[in-house]
Amino acid sequence: MNDGRLTHQERLAIVYQRLTALPPATGPDEALRQLADTLDSVEDEHSGVPRNPNPGLKPDGRMYPPRADFIHREEDGTLVALTRGNTIYAEPDGSLRITDRHTGETVYQRPGA
Repeated sequence: MNDGRLTHQERLAIVYQRLTALPPATGPDEALRQLADTLDSVEDEHSGVPRNPNPGLKPDGRMYPPRADFIHREEDGTLVALTRGNTIYAEPDGSLRITDRHTGETVYQRPGA
């Protein structure tokens, strides 16, 4: 039975499409904010799971932006954020690269401003 909700992979594809359509970020904080805002928007529209303001670490069927306690800033200004399945690199020039934590493969990349 399909109730109009999209799969995890379908929602992720929409996130990447919408990110690509945005103006390039000018710094790492903006790049990570664009990702978080886009992810929240897509999940609100297509996951069917209400946003939990304090989601914890147990999956509930919805994707969430990286938690603040899983983000650190490297000496060069790069923000590195860990999620359950990915490592996100938001570079000082605003570029964004997302890699699979298990394979190291880049799953999404966009240039900065």
